[in-house]
Amino acid sequence: MDEPARTAPAALEIAEQLDRLARQELDEVERFIGTVPPIECAVLLIEACRCLDHMHVVQKLSAKEEGKLSVHDFDIVVRGWNVLFGLLMQRKGEFNGVPLRESVPELRQALMGMLHFAGRYVLLNRTAEMVRHGMVSAMADGDEIELKLSDRTLSDHFHDQLDHGKFAELNAKVMRGYKAVATDADSAQHLRDVMGKLTFPWKTPQGVMVGYSADPEIDVYFLDAVTQNTLQWRDDAGIHPRAELGGCSGGLLTTVVHVLMSFHTKHIMFVEEGIKLHANVNQHMSLTIWKTRADLIQSLLIATEASEHEVTAALDLITVRAADANYFLTEQAPGIPLVIELCDGYLLTPVSGVFRNPFNAIRMLRESTSASIKNAFREHREEWMTEDLYALFEGPRFHRVHGQTKLRRDSKTITDIDAAIFDNVTGDLVLFQLKWQDFSSSSIRTQRSKAKNFSDQVQDWAGKVMSWINQFGVPELCRALRIKPPNGSEPRDVRLVAIGRSNARFRSYGYNLGGNVLVLPWPQFARLRLTIGPGQDFFEILAKAIVDENAAYVDRKSLPYILERHGLRITFRDIWSGATFPE
Repeated sequence: MDEPARTAPAALEIAEQLDRLARQELDEVERFIGTVPPIECAVLLIEACRCLDHMHVVQKLSAKEEGKLSVHDFDIVVRGWNVLFGLLMQRKGEFNGVPLRESVPELRQALMGMLHFAGRYVLLNRTAEMVRHGMVSAMADGDEIELKLSDRTLSDHFHDQLDHGKFAELNAKVMRGYKAVATDADSAQHLRDVMGKLTFPWKTPQGVMVGYSADPEIDVYFLDAVTQNTLQWRDDAGIHPRAELGGCSGGLLTTVVHVLMSFHTKHIMFVEEGIKLHANVNQHMSLTIWKTRADLIQSLLIATEASEHEVTAALDLITVRAADANYFLTEQAPGIPLVIELCDGYLLTPVSGVFRNPFNAIRMLRESTSASIKNAFREHREEWMTEDLYALFEGPRFHRVHGQTKLRRDSKTITDIDAAIFDNVTGDLVLFQLKWQDFSSSSIRTQRSKAKNFSDQVQDWAGKVMSWINQFGVPELCRALRIKPPNGSEPRDVRLVAIGRSNARFRSYGYNLGGNVLVLPWPQFARLRLTIGPGQDFFEILAKAIVDENAAYVDRKSLPYILERHGLRITFRDIWSGATFPE
């Protein structure tokens, strides 16, 4: 296993420069907010949500390039959200009602500027850490700094993105095969026409917004439209339906998030149609709306048919409050809440929360504040991952060993085998270690720690398993697993496979597993199982495919970005590329 290389003194000095520049960017944001009275911080918070919502809708849904930000600036602004949101939530104070103000260009420009300042702080701070750990190479010439991803980071980063993208695409095809949704152009236009007729101008002293009437058929349509993303994102976040989360289950939490996502997506489309038909509508104000907690709970009770106690518990997990501000100031992975508590009884519902996985944000926040909830999220994961694995190998060809198998020496447990599969046709016996680690955090320190733990544990497991087999032999292994190969023969081969639920490539952090264990992420394993298909010598083909895919060149187009701040000119040579964002 490789170890992280030492970083050259010159690179460490550049990292310090980047940190100092990051601190200057953050100082600007803190200085600005420090001059604003608490009640005005609430106004700025609402306006920041409006900016974020409008930007996401234009960036993600508009067919026109006009009004869109560059890939770089969009990413920087989104990364600035946590910091600005945390600072405003800290200072917004206590008040009653919602301080409704008109959204005007001057205020929006100021808030977008603050989001960009905060985003530059996150970008520079994170890049400094990547330089320190050899993930980004850095060169300085006077007041100019050039930054470029290292070869090992390029390999990990883009192969991981490809795996997740290909697997998501495959899942989408499967879902479409089970249930056909009317998505042809005529049906879509009919839906828009119906929605447009239900809209009306909602005039207030602070501006005109889009109002609309309810329609049960439209509600059902949008519930169906977000189902695939809801289930996939829940699985990605690792929230099991049976998880007990302090008053509600993971299943009910999923249902409530599903309903909220449908509400938000429907709201976006109503606003989109309304602004086409009604004059002088303020789109920014229309997208970000507030509602009372009592009204939202009532809507959720009708939609979920759950008890008020359960719905309230689920909404409490989802709702972000002032007490959560410190989390947002320390976690760099953008977390846009589905629901924000403005003050007692009043909630803000930014629609931009539907454009990224809300389950990750909910889980990460609640894990940071409650050990019991953290344990509840993790309780069913090993069983869940085993079930998913065995579901790919159903039928008489494969013998699946249910339950963990403990390998013992002198009555002491040496190690566990999480899952095992015997191929009755080829005679292959495959032993699995299944690891479900969360890599949602953007903290380099956190990611490196988890990468090291994964690598150390896999290497330790493989060593102990091979040592045990060498001492006791393969026939004893079969007896421990309760496997009886046909005709009393021994397995043709014993293979060791370690699967990481989201990530398993850690060369960018200096850890490169190899040798006697095949290591790969779940999206790659599941995709290859489904694409290689039945009837093949799967595990032989898998081993070759992993080597070929990991060695394959990833074609990408670098998108350089130049940042000039405080007398420094910093060129990010390839931190962004194509349609991908830095991770």
